[in-house]
Amino acid sequence: MADPRNVVLVTVDSLRADRCGHLGYDSTLMPTIDELAEGGLQFDNAIAPAGSTRGSSTSFITGGYPFSRPEADRRDSIRGQVRARDTLAERFKRKGYETAAFTANPWTSRSFGFDKGFDRFEDFMEETTSNRFRDGDGDDAGPLRETATRLADWWAGQEMFMSWESFYGDIERWRRSADEPYFLWVFLVDVHMPYIPPREYLSFWPLTYAANAWLFGGADERLSPLFRDRLLAAYDRTVEYTDEFVATLLDDVGDDSIVCVHADHGELFGEEDRYGHGYLHESVINVPLVVGNVPTERVEDPVSLESIPELLTGLATGDRPTVERPYVTTRNNDGMRVVRGRDWRYQRTTDGETVAVRTDGSWERQDDDHSLYDVGRSVVEREQATETERRHVVSKVGDIEA
Repeated sequence: MADPRNVVLVTVDSLRADRCGHLGYDSTLMPTIDELAEGGLQFDNAIAPAGSTRGSSTSFITGGYPFSRPEADRRDSIRGQVRARDTLAERFKRKGYETAAFTANPWTSRSFGFDKGFDRFEDFMEETTSNRFRDGDGDDAGPLRETATRLADWWAGQEMFMSWESFYGDIERWRRSADEPYFLWVFLVDVHMPYIPPREYLSFWPLTYAANAWLFGGADERLSPLFRDRLLAAYDRTVEYTDEFVATLLDDVGDDSIVCVHADHGELFGEEDRYGHGYLHESVINVPLVVGNVPTERVEDPVSLESIPELLTGLATGDRPTVERPYVTTRNNDGMRVVRGRDWRYQRTTDGETVAVRTDGSWERQDDDHSLYDVGRSVVEREQATETERRHVVSKVGDIEA
């Protein structure tokens, strides 16, 4: 067995796959990540297990999707999942690693239990996060109050608006003092809404602020022609800025460290008249996932982000586990489920089910492909039956403990 290597995991919130040239898109926004992929391990069909950070991050840190008793709120559900399972940090600690995390996303803070297994954990909550994440769920304030809170936090430079440069010094100081081998997790939010890159990256600041305010206010389609292009321009500059982080990090950690970069989910910019994330459109669930400083390989079969713990702990000692599958699944909190193969997808919502097939890069519905409908239904129904049984067991255990 090879000597264990340092491992760095970089999670980029809301990064779309079509901003990455190595995935076949006409994009030069992320040259560092593209180069990392071309010389290492790249997954063409990496799929987020959920359409938002809550479900996705809990899954790729623990290796399983969160579930709980129906009466449990989201915070308790996430805490329970992290508490009940081995985290990625714990797996590395058992291998003798020193561990640290620096996350600017409140959904991955110690408030939700994400500090489990880390020797050093920085979530910047006291300095930067509004009370809605410290004291409550963060999603139940109502649209007007929620918009006002977000804009106030944005103006104050709070909540999820920390640039990577504001805490990179903390990362580097820890890394230089850490005993090797080490595992480092960094969660970046520069690409997350509101799309506000550093001033040197973008002009027309008043219109950019107005476009983001329009987005937080509900993205009225009547003003979409005025603001959508401005949002996309600002988003692209945040993507470029994030690639600069990866370049800086690679220079500092060197070629001896394994560096994995991925998105927790993508983002919508008007597809199906939607913005943001949560809805399981391809632009949300198909995400970048690359691993640098390992043998070159391109994987076309689907892989879920739930496989990250198995993948990284294996690569750390020179073993590339087989994490790709014929299909993987993803879901959201609105009852939507998707079964995703290499070039096909089955989708079920409360309104019905559809099947689509990818040909030459574009997806087209195939309503008469009964075999794919049968496969998709079978997978979803089997998954739902398993979850129902697990919830029953959890409920019984809770009754006994009570």
